[in-house]
Formats: sequence, structure tokens, C-alpha cells
Amino acid sequence: MTKMLLYSVMVLFLGNAAIIACSDNKEAESEKGTIEKMTDKAAKEMVNKIRTPIDKARSVKNQQEDRLNEIDKIVKDQ
Repeated sequence: MTKMLLYSVMVLFLGNAAIIACSDNKEAESEKGTIEKMTDKAAKEMVNKIRTPIDKARSVKNQQEDRLNEIDKIVKDQ
């Protein structure tokens, strides 16, 4: 009787341990630490600093192309 009780307790303990170990604990992983938050913020700032001049240059290029197209239109109409 004692052996059966001991085996039952061991099976319950190992079964619970296996279930807990295999469960998805995404909530604990989703929280970012302070260093990760700072790193993400710094990365976003750097990306914005790099993209801003590129976007401005593309905008100026598009404006220049529009002006050239308008000039070509005017020249062709005359």
C-alpha cells in the first residue's frame, strides 16, 4: 500500500512537472527589459536619421522631374 501511494505521488509530481515545463509561457517572454527598450528606441532613432535625408532627396528629385515634365510639355505645345 505504501509503495502504491509513493508511486502515485511520483507519477503525479512528474506529470505536473512535464505539463508545466511544456506549457507556452509567452507572457513572460513578451515583456522587454530596460536594455532592450533602450536598444529598440536607439535603433528607431538611427533609422529615422538615416531615412529622413533619403526621403527629402527623393522628394526633391520628384519635384525636379515634375518641373522638367512641365517644361517639356510647354516646349512641345509651342
